[in-house]
Amino acid sequence: MTRRFARGASRVAPFALASLVVACTGGDGSAATANSSSGSALVASAAVSEGAPADVSRVLALREAEQRRAASLVGEPDLSDRAAIVRRRAARALARIANDASRPQLLRLLADEDPEVIEWAAYGLGFRCTDQKEETVAALVARAISLSDDSALDPAIAAISRAVGRCAAQTSEATLVAWLDGTPVRAGAAALALGDLAQRTKRLREDTLVALLGKAAGGVSAPPLPEALYPVFRLENVAPSVQARLAEVASQRLGEAGPFRIFAVRALGRAQSAGLPGLERVLIGGDLSFTMPERVEAVRAALRLGAAGHILLTKTLKKLPSKGDAIAHADVDTAVLLALLAALRETTAIVPELRALAAVAAPADATPRQKRIVSLVRCAAATLVVVDNPADPLLVACDPENGWVGKRARAEVLGKSKLDPAELLIFRELVSDTDVRVREAALEILGTHAELPGAHDLIVAALRAPEPGVAIVAATQLAKQPSLASERKPPKKLPGAPKAGKTQLPPGAKPEAEDLPPPSKDAIDALTALLERGEREHDLEMLGAAIDAFGALGQKTLSPKIERFCSSVEPTAREHATSALSLMTGKKPTCEGPPRDEEMAPEALVKEDAPVKLVFESDAGTLAMTLDRMVAPVTVARITDLVRSGFYDGKIIHRVDPSFVVQFGAPFGDGYGGPPDRSALRCETSPQPFDTLSVGVALAGRDTGSSQLFVMRSRAPHLDGDYPWIGTATGPWEAIFEGDVITKARVED
Repeated sequence: MTRRFARGASRVAPFALASLVVACTGGDGSAATANSSSGSALVASAAVSEGAPADVSRVLALREAEQRRAASLVGEPDLSDRAAIVRRRAARALARIANDASRPQLLRLLADEDPEVIEWAAYGLGFRCTDQKEETVAALVARAISLSDDSALDPAIAAISRAVGRCAAQTSEATLVAWLDGTPVRAGAAALALGDLAQRTKRLREDTLVALLGKAAGGVSAPPLPEALYPVFRLENVAPSVQARLAEVASQRLGEAGPFRIFAVRALGRAQSAGLPGLERVLIGGDLSFTMPERVEAVRAALRLGAAGHILLTKTLKKLPSKGDAIAHADVDTAVLLALLAALRETTAIVPELRALAAVAAPADATPRQKRIVSLVRCAAATLVVVDNPADPLLVACDPENGWVGKRARAEVLGKSKLDPAELLIFRELVSDTDVRVREAALEILGTHAELPGAHDLIVAALRAPEPGVAIVAATQLAKQPSLASERKPPKKLPGAPKAGKTQLPPGAKPEAEDLPPPSKDAIDALTALLERGEREHDLEMLGAAIDAFGALGQKTLSPKIERFCSSVEPTAREHATSALSLMTGKKPTCEGPPRDEEMAPEALVKEDAPVKLVFESDAGTLAMTLDRMVAPVTVARITDLVRSGFYDGKIIHRVDPSFVVQFGAPFGDGYGGPPDRSALRCETSPQPFDTLSVGVALAGRDTGSSQLFVMRSRAPHLDGDYPWIGTATGPWEAIFEGDVITKARVED
């Protein structure tokens, strides 16, 4: 789950090199040949709640290895220690280090007899399976064959299967299809693993799809396997020859409530017209058992079906609430309505209904929250009606409070308009608004309207903005449109092109560096300052955005500004630097980091202990989550401390995807940043699945998590292992709408 998010400051020791990354994947370290020293501050200060004294010492040393991302601190004695807890923590550390140096050790631990050790070893091998794919998959398959059907081994079997899928070796698909005929646990794991494979390769063989549909349908000797529909909707397109069968099987699974029914709903969108009856059943069939996430996914699936899908969506719209009091009630129907308005593309047949929604009045006694929710509906409908006229009275009046909801809607419409002089005035009002979310929405217009008068000056000013999100958005738009860095407009025709030919660049294409007007000194100075700020404040997303912008300029003379990040301790910094330097020099560099991080976050000293319960009072009611300090001790310590410090009090819940996640914890409520006085955390990822109400840490790349959390609204296998799972939530999380506020957070002792 991608997320926008920055890094704070303060580590155990002063921060030496700048840092950044792109997801919880990758990393570098030196070969593991020696034991770690037991005299570190971590070993001396921390404690764990299990094991004999000697075991505790090793466990703490292995925690240090994990936090320093140093495979060299995991030694041979750790891999063969008689205490299972030591071998488990060695496997966990190596799985989270996830670099070339850890691979041989993980292969060694894969042969262990302890189920948890096997699970961690398999997960780590699949986490970064870039080289030696065939050899890795062969080892995983051999270990799976050797394991019995003991239920205690189920998690290990699941981890092995997922690793085979993630490695995407030539033998992965055939292996996983064969495993579909195993026990229910092995078959379910194989089905999810085929989804991992489909996500990476973008295809599955037709006979694989047939096998999956057969398992999803079930039979006399085996019950249906609903997980088998997961790989199908991970594909963008499904072969026409199986679409009718897909629709038949997915429709059958609609009758069985459970965490995997949403897979059937999503799969119907890949069945083309054959999937329409099933989606109609979910949306307007009158079956009240379908959950809000399932109905929202049916809306999105219908969008894939072209004109027939839009006809279904218009029918659905007419059955959803259209009165202010019903919308303000903010129930499931309101969430589905907002999702539908976001999905609609063809609106000719429902303009009267949309106009009515755009003008619907909130109840006279509506609370501020209810007024905001009504405005969300009004403005979503208005943007569909006015199309590209940001001055249309219907749009201007859609948010009676003149708040961020209405202003952001106007920015969305501006992005689709030609921006005449009158509209330029609106743009300038929005780009200077006091709400950072509005300013960011306006700045995003520059990515498609680089020709705007004064665009260069606006970008330069935004790069220097004190709010991290504003500066990051500016750098991101500059990376999309490098001509924004110049005070001169880019040429309308490419140099040397025939006068009679079509010389305009195709949509989405970037001009070559030599075709761009040179960047101004002001732009270079502002980008340099942003680069230094990201490094100084340890804001990894800011740093990455600045590196990307420099790369997009394509100026070889600017490469020295980026070269030092090629050896950063942070994997994502190196990834950004690799890409940027390739653009700037025309050669792909080899960016390798140091063998270990010399610094650690202060929370690395905490002990693994009992779970901690957090309570959040919000506009939607009392919410709670229980965090697992055994799985993610450092992350849980960070979040708990932030709650105690009052960091979450008054924070806006900035992201609500009705069928996916609720996300919060950004200082400015815009999805960017974390606490400015905290360093980012090492990703404590695990094989733990992301189920409904799982709690995870939002990331902008590997090792960038800090304060932003997300709570799942449905099962999401594609997040498994890539984001830190830290606990489970309770309470009315399904009732949250965008803009709701956490008024108070506390730790329940």
